[in-house]
Amino acid sequence: MFFVNSIVERKLKETLKDLPESVHFSYSGLHVNVFQGVLFVENPELEVLSDVTNEVNLKVKLEDFKLKNVSYWQYVVNGTIHLDQVLLQDAQVSYIKGRKKSNSNAMQTERTSASKSDQQSKSLKSFNKSIKIDTFNLSHALLTVYEGVSDSIFLKSESVNITLNGISFDSISAKKNIPFTYSNYRVLTDSLKFNVGVYETVSLQELKLTKEEWQVSGFKFQTKYSKAKFSKMLKKERDHFNVQIDSFYIKQPEFGSVNNRFYFKSDTILVKQPDIKIYRNKLVADDYTVKPLYSKMLRDLKIDLTLPILILSDGNIVYEEKVKTGVRAGSIVFKDFNATIKNISNTYKSPTKTELDIQTNFFGTAPLHANWTFDVNNKNDDFTFKTQIGTLPVSRLNRFTEHNLNIKLEGQFDKIYTRIDGNVSRSFFDFNVKYEDVKVHVLNKKKKRNRFLSSIANIFIRSDSNKNTDGFIEKKGRVTRDKTKSVFNFFWLNMQEGLKLVFLGDGII
Repeated sequence: MFFVNSIVERKLKETLKDLPESVHFSYSGLHVNVFQGVLFVENPELEVLSDVTNEVNLKVKLEDFKLKNVSYWQYVVNGTIHLDQVLLQDAQVSYIKGRKKSNSNAMQTERTSASKSDQQSKSLKSFNKSIKIDTFNLSHALLTVYEGVSDSIFLKSESVNITLNGISFDSISAKKNIPFTYSNYRVLTDSLKFNVGVYETVSLQELKLTKEEWQVSGFKFQTKYSKAKFSKMLKKERDHFNVQIDSFYIKQPEFGSVNNRFYFKSDTILVKQPDIKIYRNKLVADDYTVKPLYSKMLRDLKIDLTLPILILSDGNIVYEEKVKTGVRAGSIVFKDFNATIKNISNTYKSPTKTELDIQTNFFGTAPLHANWTFDVNNKNDDFTFKTQIGTLPVSRLNRFTEHNLNIKLEGQFDKIYTRIDGNVSRSFFDFNVKYEDVKVHVLNKKKKRNRFLSSIANIFIRSDSNKNTDGFIEKKGRVTRDKTKSVFNFFWLNMQEGLKLVFLGDGII
């Protein structure tokens, strides 16, 4: 028995020395028992090197681990390492993302990184051993991911649990981007938090991933700083975010790589109770970069995305905008926000269109239905946006109009219908409104009513739109897009132009 164990131990040690150049595996002791099918490794430590810097990118450290039901016979006869179960408990896993050479070594890196990458890739692909693992279980692991440039923490979780079934590595899988295959997986983490940039963080209360469904609970996407401190830090305007989602579910997720291009698919995504608060301080310098429309953003994705349907339910959205010092920000509110979005994708062919169908309450009182369609393959970015808004006391808009337009409104909108047909550069709108006793009060710098300008403005307003045959006033117009602003600014400009034409005619204030 001792003789057989020694042979297997020696062969295993030789195999571990024959790992790819970019993989280092160390240990203080290795013991086998052929007849019991047990492998015991003391103080194992795995390191994977970066193909750019040749420094450690991934490190896994354990006090020890034991493998049971190891098929040594398959290894000795066929060169196949077959493990029934690998159990790693309380592992410490660290990973460094985006590590780069210093500027002084940049030229050398450029000359050598390609050759190193080729060498290590060939080394992995030439690794001719076959490894099969029935079950791999990582339990209660501490995971830390560091930023390569600053060494600051990018992601951290105190408890990561991963189960992989049916793992297979061989000379064929070694040639792929993911050098092994698996039949099933399960991932469970809690209290996960990571940085997504200089200003924002994402945190999750719980994450569950299986082949059938991904579940996320307690999702938060938030700006790290208060609104006041954030504004002082910025050189150009940027949104301040406080986004919280109770839970979301990704059904039948599929991901992988084909011809070195990553893809992601899902049958359905359900987002429950999103609460979105966005604040922008317009006193900060404007950001004049061109803002692409969503059709172009989808079209230019670096991955292939296929999402047939996404459903948002029971949400609330608040957008605040500060335009004057010493005056509170104006706001727009959407309550009970529900949306069904179809064909979020850059893989569909024309004439399939992306369609958003939205039902919500504007300021919590006026029913609003919106429908928005566009074709991701249309490089002119043509779109159609239609809205229907029910009874709305115009005073609900004053929190926004007072601080952004210096106008206070009285009266009531009974119904508003809008259709906008636009593209990347311009739009044509059809604006229909029915209202009762609407009055405009023009405000001065102290936010007091300017009687003279208000009187002039109200001369042009029809006090009762029911004087028309069908009760509606219809106006058509055209708007040129400011490409440095978002698509929602574009929609607002069309609505604003429609209101001005209705109440003030062609004499726009």
